[in-house]
Amino acid sequence: MERHTAVGTDPYRPGRAGTRTGLLALDFDGVICDALDECALVTWLGERPHNRTVAGPGQLEQLPGVFTERFHTVRDYSQLLDHFLVAHLPEADGITSQAEFDQLFGSLPGERVEWFTAAASEAREWFRAAEPDFWLGLHTLYPGVPELLRQAGAVVIVTAKDEPSVRSILRRNGLEQTVAEVFGECRHKAAAIQEACARRGVPLDAVTFVDDNLSNVRKVAAVGVRARWAQWGYQTPEHRSEAARYGVEGLELDEIGALVNDL
Repeated sequence: MERHTAVGTDPYRPGRAGTRTGLLALDFDGVICDALDECALVTWLGERPHNRTVAGPGQLEQLPGVFTERFHTVRDYSQLLDHFLVAHLPEADGITSQAEFDQLFGSLPGERVEWFTAAASEAREWFRAAEPDFWLGLHTLYPGVPELLRQAGAVVIVTAKDEPSVRSILRRNGLEQTVAEVFGECRHKAAAIQEACARRGVPLDAVTFVDDNLSNVRKVAAVGVRARWAQWGYQTPEHRSEAARYGVEGLELDEIGALVNDL
């Protein structure tokens, strides 16, 4: 279920003198922060009993190397927490394309996907509440991101990650008040951005959206938003070829500061 809530104040509405009237919409994992190890850990626990007598660092160390390697491959093809379940399938070792990944995920029973997603989410909630220092330490902000958030003005986060986790990470880094709204557990990012624009009176062509998932970028661009494909997140050579074929605009990490000029 998609959820969203205001996180900070939102003084950047159109018509206010001296303020920007554009909107910056950002993905979270793979754009704002790197959480690869955290995602691997909760994915492992999504199909395993969570032994809460073992502290988080110990559990992370116990992850089998073959699973971690497979998860790194799966992460490049995934959009949602649900998709991480594929990392538990030995067949995932042979994935070479997005179509193969999608077919493998599509072959999974819906009940198993739902059970896994609930268990992985529960593990994440446990670490966030019971071992916050360990859990927060598994999230590293990309260079230049804090400065961008502080300078951009109107920022919304549109992410598959749950909203409480996003809020906790922003708060730990002193950034909660830089974000006007969080759309968490978001499966339809174009619709979320349209909703944010409608409530603020911001035209879609005044929005800059950044995501590391090429499919999300293309879907959001299709509704009239300027969508940029983050090159520092999760992607494959196949995705890069597809981006070139469709003329998708890439964005390098050292270019993010210039996004302020688009607002």
